[in-house]
Amino acid sequence: MKYYKQTLYILCGLLLITVGVLVHSLYLSGVENQEKDKQTAKMLLKDAAVGWVSQEFDNLGVPYSASGDKNEVKNPQRRMITATGTLVVNVDSVKEQKRLLSSDLLASMVCYLFKHKGSSIGGLNEQWQKKLDASLPHYYSALEFMSQMPNTEKSFQRTIAGNPTLCLPENKLGDYYLDNMYFLSVKAYLSAPSVWWCADWRRMDIVLYIGVLILGICILVFLLIYNRNRVPNDKVNVLSSDVLVRHDEFLLSDTILSADTIVSDDEIVCSLGNAKYQLREILFDEKEMAITYKGQVKQCSKQPYKLLSAFIHAKDHFLSDGRIAEICDWNLDDIGLEGKRKTAMSKLRGLLESDNSRVNIVRMRNEKDEVGFVLLLTK
Repeated sequence: MKYYKQTLYILCGLLLITVGVLVHSLYLSGVENQEKDKQTAKMLLKDAAVGWVSQEFDNLGVPYSASGDKNEVKNPQRRMITATGTLVVNVDSVKEQKRLLSSDLLASMVCYLFKHKGSSIGGLNEQWQKKLDASLPHYYSALEFMSQMPNTEKSFQRTIAGNPTLCLPENKLGDYYLDNMYFLSVKAYLSAPSVWWCADWRRMDIVLYIGVLILGICILVFLLIYNRNRVPNDKVNVLSSDVLVRHDEFLLSDTILSADTIVSDDEIVCSLGNAKYQLREILFDEKEMAITYKGQVKQCSKQPYKLLSAFIHAKDHFLSDGRIAEICDWNLDDIGLEGKRKTAMSKLRGLLESDNSRVNIVRMRNEKDEVGFVLLLTK
């Protein structure tokens, strides 16, 4: 196959680029889905807060009603009547966005629970985790509660609900308030799975990249198998030592050898079919104009290709000087013909790597007393 290595390198490069693009797309998808899941977790936390307060008061048997009014606060201040007097707190628009309970009634109920009943936020975290398990599997929660209620024996309380090991800066979801006076603050923590788990593997561009990657791998495997099958193993069809000619019995110059040094046709060239020929450890692909020796593929230039093809198909693999001139389109009257012939044979020997492959082109005289060159196998 022409340009096999170039095709292989290009295909491997495209596969690496596809893998890089796929990994980048998966990472971006995972980050994007994590952010969406965190927004969902915030909504679930607020829903859990409403359910938790309602459940706590149901357990107490105290009647209540909540409208969940979210109208804008017209009064810029809020007042709380305590045993020591009235406590006034200015409405903070930033903190208002962080309230878990939008209803002032529910917020005052939470104050009652913590001041008189001594409730904990363990139940709130359990409610939140149940909602996470139903909507966002593999997400885990923890809450850190801090109370700064005025006029109480314990002016500052800090408790943790859930797994304390999750209370890390990288897991922090946000700061929230349970009451409308900003005395009961909660830090919410959310442990999210990796971005690769959160990635949307069904997204169209990701599916396309995976399809291209699988197709490219299939093509690569096919090329490797095809190339392995088309290049025979080096141990196949290697001639035994008793039919080879010793290398020191001839010279690569123009010394004429006798015809009895020629190995028979079927021992020199083995036809593999489909215009492919085995010359000891050399594979010659006549269609592709290529020579393969020890896994290395070399393309033949026009003149060596024509000569090698002629040697293979010639009787006894012998070409006379006149036949060589005809193949190379040389003028028989040219005074430099002998030099051209020597140069052509030298190039062909180099292409065949005669010193290593032992496939040689040797000067000789045949039975018809014709002087030329013959294709030989040597030790």
